Amino acid sequence: MIIKLEDTLDQLYEIEGIEACMLYRIDGVPITLRAPGYREDLLETMFWLEKHIRRVLGEMNREGLKETIFYFRNNRILIAPSSKSTVLVTIAKGEANQQLISLEALRATRIIESCVA
Repeated sequence: MIIKLEDTLDQLYEIEGIEACMLYRIDGVPITLRAPGYREDLLETMFWLEKHIRRVLGEMNREGLKETIFYFRNNRILIAPSSKSTVLVTIAKGEANQQLISLEALRATRIIESCVA
């Protein structure tokens, strides 16, 4: 099951235009991530997510959203709950194919949900 989860994140990370993908607990604690090594801008984004993920999920729940997108610097940050206890965050370049990334993130959330539930 863990191998399937890790493989799913690997596949998502390999899509052209994706800078990083992270799986968080709903309280903001990172579980696992895929990133190209140390990059200060990604690290700052991760710290922001750790502090605000619970609030973002609460707002999404109130608005009935399945996913949300933030624009931060030159990146798009897609946040999608992947189970009752986890959330998948995908950081993509601004010029990346948004539809492809949204569809692949949705596919990944379904696989993660089957692994975690």
